[in-house]
Amino acid sequence: MSANFYELIHANLTAQPGREWVHWPALPGTPAPTPDTGQHLLARIGSVGAHLLRQGVRPGQKVLLALPVGPALLSGLLGLLAVGAIPVLPPAGSTAKSLRKLAQQQGIRVGLVAETVPTWARLLTRLRGLRLLAAPAVEKAVAPALLPQPVLPTQAALISHSSGSTGGSPKTVVRTHAVLRAQHEVLKAAFPPLPGQHDFPLFPNVLLHNLAAGVTSVLPAVPALDVRRLEPAAVVAQLGTGRIHTLTGNVFYFRRLLHYLEQHPAAFPAVVALGIGGSPVPEALLLALQPFFPAARRLVIYGSSEAEPLAIRDAAAAPAPPAAAGYCVGHLRPELTWELRPLGHVRTPAGTWAEVGELAVRGPHVAVTGSEWFLTGDFGYLNDQHQLVLTGRKGNETLVAGVQHYQLEHALSEVCGAERVAACPFAEGFRVYVQGPADLEPALRKVLSQWFPSDLGIEFLFRAELPVDGRHHSKILYSQLA
Repeated sequence: MSANFYELIHANLTAQPGREWVHWPALPGTPAPTPDTGQHLLARIGSVGAHLLRQGVRPGQKVLLALPVGPALLSGLLGLLAVGAIPVLPPAGSTAKSLRKLAQQQGIRVGLVAETVPTWARLLTRLRGLRLLAAPAVEKAVAPALLPQPVLPTQAALISHSSGSTGGSPKTVVRTHAVLRAQHEVLKAAFPPLPGQHDFPLFPNVLLHNLAAGVTSVLPAVPALDVRRLEPAAVVAQLGTGRIHTLTGNVFYFRRLLHYLEQHPAAFPAVVALGIGGSPVPEALLLALQPFFPAARRLVIYGSSEAEPLAIRDAAAAPAPPAAAGYCVGHLRPELTWELRPLGHVRTPAGTWAEVGELAVRGPHVAVTGSEWFLTGDFGYLNDQHQLVLTGRKGNETLVAGVQHYQLEHALSEVCGAERVAACPFAEGFRVYVQGPADLEPALRKVLSQWFPSDLGIEFLFRAELPVDGRHHSKILYSQLA
């Protein structure tokens, strides 16, 4: 077996060509596409791969993947991997102008786009140094299966972008075939595939993992997987079929589902696990979901594009400390080498002091070069149960009177009606921005008096919306608070 990550997927599709591997949803105004069997996927991947080779795309070449979310994107991505090319996924919310800039910065000369992109637009773009290739139509794919191109483990397999939550532009994340395989193996060890499992993934990278792990994916009815366009009724209807066993998503997604279920109660006993990540997960959300998913483990998943996962916590098996401690993400994965680079000390709800530092990690599933450390940008400490408790985020990490901003945010988020909370330090305390009505202030100050020093200056500012990242719509963009 070669180092090519696609080899894992190719083996599963070839072994079970008649199995339905991906179920695509019906979206407003469009019927659901035919489920993807192994045979269908192999034909589409072969068609894309043959087209790329005819157009001169070679192993190790970067190709901008600018296809809409759907069957064409999946076959385009897998076709690029199959021929040993390097798919480059643009940041969320990219425009034509930002895509051209990305291509220039990355030295990309070829892009894969939909057939609907007009010929004149492709010609104009080519004059600017980027050749756009129209992906073969999904329904016309009849090519034979394409054997995976051998590649070195150190070759880049996938280039994507972070959410940009530490400020500035989203960072480029380069995962080699070795790292992509290692991340897959860690996920497989953390979440062993179940017989006949149907997963309901909101995150596109989970779809790749599922195909490699032998798990069927049912895509939620969310246009372009953009949670801002979520219609909870459509997703709940999918869950009601009883064919879904596991769900993954972010805080925004599960909050929207929860709000709908509180108004239209239903239970889904077939679901055995919920995985929530992408930003700090309020403990109240984990508790509120339990009645609707009575048989499900509720899992906090902490990680980043560079290292997924870093830690996992089962909300029932490993209860969190008081929210004023910070954001408890559980035990760090054993595959990691890690250290906390000291910043100072924080007060804990128990009245003790804990040394806090920035988490640095390395290991096979961490996307860094050689023996370098990856600095996560997250600050925290280990509690008495050796769980990692996060207390601050890079760019907003200043300690004031032994307190960091996550401690305030996590505690104040428990007040009903405080949809989002963001705390920014200044010399004497914190400016606390609350997405919610101003009449919440007495309840918020009651929480402050219970858990935090009386000399900690707090100024509350109430807003209709707080700025969040463009991918998860859950991470606060502190630099944009006003």
